[in-house]
Amino acid sequence: MLLALLAATACTAAHEASGRRSERNAWTVPGVLRMAGRQEPENLNPLLGTQTIDIDLSMFWAGYLFNWSDRNALVPELASRVPTLENGDIAQNGLAITYHLRRNVRWQDAAPFDAADVIYTWQQMLNPRNLVVSRVGYDLVTRIDERDPYTIVVHLKHPFAPFVNTFFTMANHSNCILPKHLLARYADINRAPFNSLPIGTGPFRIASYERGSRIAFVANDGYWRGPPKLRRIEYQIVPSDDAILTLLRSHAIDFYFRAAETLAPSVRAIPGTRIVLAPFFRFADLGLNAGVPALADRRVRQGLAFATDKAALVAKVTHGVALSGNTDQPPWSWAYDAHAASQAYDPKHAAALLESAGWSVGADGMRRKNGVPLRLTLVGFTGSNTAASAEVQVQSQWRKAGVDVTVKNFSSAQLYATLGMGGIEQSGKFDVAFENWAGGTDPDDALLYRCAMAPPAGWNIYHLCNRALDAAEQTALSHYDRATRRAAYATIQRIAATEVPFIVLWYQREFDVVNSDLSGYRPASAVTPFWNTWEWSM
Repeated sequence: MLLALLAATACTAAHEASGRRSERNAWTVPGVLRMAGRQEPENLNPLLGTQTIDIDLSMFWAGYLFNWSDRNALVPELASRVPTLENGDIAQNGLAITYHLRRNVRWQDAAPFDAADVIYTWQQMLNPRNLVVSRVGYDLVTRIDERDPYTIVVHLKHPFAPFVNTFFTMANHSNCILPKHLLARYADINRAPFNSLPIGTGPFRIASYERGSRIAFVANDGYWRGPPKLRRIEYQIVPSDDAILTLLRSHAIDFYFRAAETLAPSVRAIPGTRIVLAPFFRFADLGLNAGVPALADRRVRQGLAFATDKAALVAKVTHGVALSGNTDQPPWSWAYDAHAASQAYDPKHAAALLESAGWSVGADGMRRKNGVPLRLTLVGFTGSNTAASAEVQVQSQWRKAGVDVTVKNFSSAQLYATLGMGGIEQSGKFDVAFENWAGGTDPDDALLYRCAMAPPAGWNIYHLCNRALDAAEQTALSHYDRATRRAAYATIQRIAATEVPFIVLWYQREFDVVNSDLSGYRPASAVTPFWNTWEWSM
């Protein structure tokens, strides 16, 4: 019922906005957009950051070879066309890919952009001193030939199907192009001042960054598409969803970014706003650390999956905003396997699995094995009403199965930091993690599953290593034809359903509350919704 109301609200507000009322809202500041979100970037340089907000904010100031649009297609940005087999930019053997770079692009300090910047950034991806999140794809490049300042040819060790959707574009971890003329003097870029106040090629430049408070962007009138329609964007860092709701109600902000689903009933009736609800390739899950003794047995992981009532979580936590989840590929992806085991809520089967693993229920209703209680620490991120509500529900559901759960939360920066920076997940300092994962524009999920992707190489924080799954990943990555890749991803999803490195709870939808005077915001469906920031207006 609430979902229908949300949809109706969104449609009505969109209609009002498209009709352009004769007067703006009294609190609207023409040309200025005031945003708020819980997350603070640990690093404004996406090469070193690990949070989705790092990528989101980069869409204002940085430049990628391609963006991903609301029509589910790559949009040329710093490259002028997308390489394909049909246009000849991908060699028939898949080992050479030609990129035509856009001319007449300048960095925000007026220096010209060219091929040297792309080659330099690739070199920084491979620099072992740099604390990058993952080198997947980049480490397959043997060399880059510069035909001229605006044409490069990338040579690969072997075919890599996701390459065009990975190389400096909207991947499951995106890396923007960096300015060689500003950074080449550093042996590594980990602590370069650039990371706090970067210079890019995007439609806005960063005017100021008050850590823990706000980031201000101003229009880059030298942007290659022309000056953006907005003159200023302010992103306020507000660590509590309730505090953001207060700002929205008082009209101190115009844009509640990724609103907490738990607040859906509260945001419906705020005057002068509309709700943006759109499909998005991002899911919430419970990551299970198979490296700890209690979770090393897959029967325990399977038991926890069957003890999790996902339908209740979607209804009680997200108020129907999210969509029930199953695999790491959403149902609208061509790689989705509808036949992968669903692990539907089944407390009897959960109990049988836990019993078979040696965890028996005692007189107090809690499970023990050799006198040791089945006690797990669930970590998550602070400030999120959705995360807090989900943790309470999971704690209650698993307690009914005889599992004692203690909740411990950290800032998102602490939770998701790299291994080198002591990140909780990357360091393995957890039993179970409530987390969010944003997929890329390609279904490539090797970063999560492959044996070689344990931190710091990737994000296999679950310490799962399955050789059959690895083989399927290799097939999916090395073949360009979709039928072969689809079959490989079906195998991956079925193995993951058995091994249970994580329990997908729900697929998120982009859920934003915006000032009804905001125009041009058309969220993309993957990586980041912010693909066309130069078109936004107030």
